[in-house]
Amino acid sequence: MSGSDHIDFRAGTFNDRVTGKEEHHYHFGPAPTSLAALPGPPAFFTGRDDAVTELLATLAADGEESAPAVVISAVAGLGGVGKTALVLHVAHQAREQGLFPGGALFIDLRGYDAAPTTAEQAVRSLLRALGVRNEDMPPTPDEQYAVYRSLLAERDPVLIVLDNASAPDQIAPLLPGGGRGHRVLVTSRDVLDSLPVRQFRIEALGPDAARDLVQRLLTEFDPTDRRATEEPDALVQLCELCGRLPLALLIAVQLLRRRRHRPLATLTAELRRAADRARTLRARGVDQYGRELALRPVFDVMYARLEPELAEVFRLLGQAPGSDIGLNPAVCLTALRPEELEPLLDDLTAACLLTSLPGGARWEMHDLLRQYARAVAAEDPGLARAATEGRVRLLDYYLQGVQTARSLIRGRSGDVPGIFPRGLPHALGWLDSERSGLLGAALWSKAEDAEEAESAVTLALVLDDYLELRRAYDDWERLARNACEAARGLADSDLEAGAWVCRGLALRGLRRYEESIDAFHSARRIYAELADQRGQGEAWHGLGLSLHGLRRYEEATAAYRRSIDVYTALGSQGRAAGVRNNLGVLLEELGRLEEAHDNVLQSLEASRQLGDRFGEAAAQDILGRILRRLGRFEEAARAHARALALSAELRHLHQVASAFSNLGLTLQCLMRYGEAIAAHTMACATYKQINGGPAEAGAWGNLGLALLEARRLDEALSALGKAHSLYRRHNDWHGMGVASHNMAAVYERQSRSAKAMSALAAAAEAFERGGFTDLADQARQLAQPPG
Repeated sequence: MSGSDHIDFRAGTFNDRVTGKEEHHYHFGPAPTSLAALPGPPAFFTGRDDAVTELLATLAADGEESAPAVVISAVAGLGGVGKTALVLHVAHQAREQGLFPGGALFIDLRGYDAAPTTAEQAVRSLLRALGVRNEDMPPTPDEQYAVYRSLLAERDPVLIVLDNASAPDQIAPLLPGGGRGHRVLVTSRDVLDSLPVRQFRIEALGPDAARDLVQRLLTEFDPTDRRATEEPDALVQLCELCGRLPLALLIAVQLLRRRRHRPLATLTAELRRAADRARTLRARGVDQYGRELALRPVFDVMYARLEPELAEVFRLLGQAPGSDIGLNPAVCLTALRPEELEPLLDDLTAACLLTSLPGGARWEMHDLLRQYARAVAAEDPGLARAATEGRVRLLDYYLQGVQTARSLIRGRSGDVPGIFPRGLPHALGWLDSERSGLLGAALWSKAEDAEEAESAVTLALVLDDYLELRRAYDDWERLARNACEAARGLADSDLEAGAWVCRGLALRGLRRYEESIDAFHSARRIYAELADQRGQGEAWHGLGLSLHGLRRYEEATAAYRRSIDVYTALGSQGRAAGVRNNLGVLLEELGRLEEAHDNVLQSLEASRQLGDRFGEAAAQDILGRILRRLGRFEEAARAHARALALSAELRHLHQVASAFSNLGLTLQCLMRYGEAIAAHTMACATYKQINGGPAEAGAWGNLGLALLEARRLDEALSALGKAHSLYRRHNDWHGMGVASHNMAAVYERQSRSAKAMSALAAAAEAFERGGFTDLADQARQLAQPPG
């Protein structure tokens, strides 16, 4: 009868006229059911505690009348992110808690296979699981759906897991129609925003969870495998190279199992070298659920589903240099208007190829996806050219923004474009938000396209003031080193000399003074060959700074004066003023206070005439130091207060911290200890905010001395201990010696002589290790017992 348009009367006995009529009254005989046929829970599961808690809460079969008859929870995420593992873990947890006495149904809809399972195919499987025999199967899909809903309506709460769905039409017909307490769990690589679902989205694992997963997978296979614990750095790198994506991590572990006696570092090196990491992450066999251990095919399927325009936007956004991107840089990459681009960004987000960050103004693409997009673009010459053009447009945008911000940082606001209508705070906010993109784009300096490479080197050089302002010396040194090599490859001597100057300044900031001196000498030689006087002045200034850091005062003074002479001859008053500030600091350290005072006053006047508020703030702060040394404490306090006000207005946090610290020292001289302690406390907090390094240690040391003078001895010891710890972190032996020496003074005030002697001995040792033999001898003499 089934599937036919007539009724079979064969084998019947009839005594009168017969009329055939077909009625659908399905009375199913006994048949096996499959209501406990969930695939097993994942053998190893970690890092999803919050998602598990939320999903279990939605699954709780609440018996109250207000509870919805059916709750549908959809888990979306990038292919390989672990959606199936999460849902099966939650499903088994729910069953163990007794939430679904009616059983659980599971079906893999294979939504991203070449031939996805249709809802019509799925419902027949679900009916068989509910006990409907093949011979009792209703003939049409509509009847099958009706019977499916009827059977569910008669049952106690059932959990239905629809795995790997790609479209709403695979899911909608399979939703229960009634009954209380049924729950549906769906997984998909797409956000199912057209259905009445509670949508969840999961991202890559956190760093700790990723490391834990790799370690557990290795040791479960072989309990003697200790590579994860013996190579912690390689483990961290491996997890990051896999983007902390569970599928990628599982593949990496399988590769490591086959390389049992090879270090983790060999695989991390292989992945780092790979032009297409997604293609490299492939292993033999299948996972626990029978799925191929290969990442590239997963990405290929997601990419192939995109419409041509959306695929192009995906490829171009993959060129983004940072971990995330804002709308304006995305507009530059894609050459689309904002109103054209935003709906496409929404579509990519719904396809889990982008993640919209809080605020809705920035988007993030997973690292492995970004590398995949670049690989796809590079495989076709036409696509590769479009990608290069997009990167060049982005570099142009970044260069214009950075150069404008640089002018504002230097106090020149009159002739700059109106990119930042709210002035310097607006510019600094833009630089901070685009920081990862700017740093990444500046590393494009080895591009095959000469225009792109030159623009990237230029970007690296003009980021100097911003990176100095943020004390980002490690980033600065890396960019400058890369720029030196790239400029040499471009045979551009001017760019190379500028890159050497930047590298010298960054190395000085890292206190690698000998290397910085070499860098400035390299710059000076190139500028001399180019007959570039301004460049030579810059190189001499840098040499003075590095020599000053090594306390080679005579050489530093000579270098500063050479720089001032060059700038003066060129009429460059602003640059000369900056050098005079640093010369003033050196002369103050040497006790040549009147000379220092004269130099800094000249610098201050020039900065005011030029409208250079940064230069004025620095000059006021240095002037305050000199006035304090001259015993003119009230004038010094006013100078520091002016420096503080200017720096705060300019959001120059390092200068703010310096002004607070110097103001505190001056207030101590005025015996206004409460105000001094407050100023030093602000200095410590500000330096900590900007990762102030040794300067933060100095601020804690100053706070300790102020507390000592205020007779708050325990607090003084705590502050000095903090200073000593920070100095140790930066291998600053002089600072450690000073901190230990001052701690000895506190112990003496507390009449703890043994502690004081021990602290002085520690100071002597630190000074000795730092090469400060005179200070070491003085500390040893003080450590000697009296008599």
